Amino acid sequence: MKNMETIALKGNGQVRQGRTEIDVPYNDGKITFVQPLVGPNYHAEVMGSIDSQGLLRPTTAQTLSLVDLAMQNPDEAHCKEILERFRKNYLWTSTESLSFPEGVIVYDNVDGKMPSTSKELMKLADKNDPRARFVQRGFKTGEMRISEFLEHPYTVAQVGEDMLPVVQRVAEQLNKKYAYIYGLDEASQDTKRFTAVYVYVDRLLLCGDYRGGGRVGCASGVLNTGEASRAKSKRAKKK
Repeated sequence: MKNMETIALKGNGQVRQGRTEIDVPYNDGKITFVQPLVGPNYHAEVMGSIDSQGLLRPTTAQTLSLVDLAMQNPDEAHCKEILERFRKNYLWTSTESLSFPEGVIVYDNVDGKMPSTSKELMKLADKNDPRARFVQRGFKTGEMRISEFLEHPYTVAQVGEDMLPVVQRVAEQLNKKYAYIYGLDEASQDTKRFTAVYVYVDRLLLCGDYRGGGRVGCASGVLNTGEASRAKSKRAKKK
């Protein structure tokens, strides 16, 4: 890896230039996104490109953490590009939904190996596997107040309770009152959908009902822990 210049960001983040790496605060730690963004392209092509680089696919929670940091640094070049894609394209995430008669299972498909059936996914959810979360059918969709958006079971399943303050900051930067949820609620058989976050008019939209074709978006790969440790070791040896 090339020597990289490190730039400090407001909000306790960093940009490293070379293969640009952006450190983002996340769940009392940090994760590292690799730039440039992949896309715009269809979901499968974007995620396939991330896989081919040996990176992890970003979850919805991770993606909104990246947007949150970018919003704190809107004049920095890399952050500016992230915000432009967020506002003008879609930011694809790896948090996929599988709807079936009993409800919806939300799954963080970071490695592209998501189980294909509701039976397999429910086994994981019943064992409290953190990758799989079950949402009862019958939840509300559409425009709602941000307070309702943050308490919504589909939002909580997509991002996790610990990430709600970050999601609130992102939503309120766009609109002080409203956000939007669009997700596939009921299906008579196993039906898989993809997730994107973006700006709808002037508010945050969390959409978990994309079929993958017909719409294009972007995503940023996440450095996996093993690669991050090796990169850190290499940088230390060069000093």
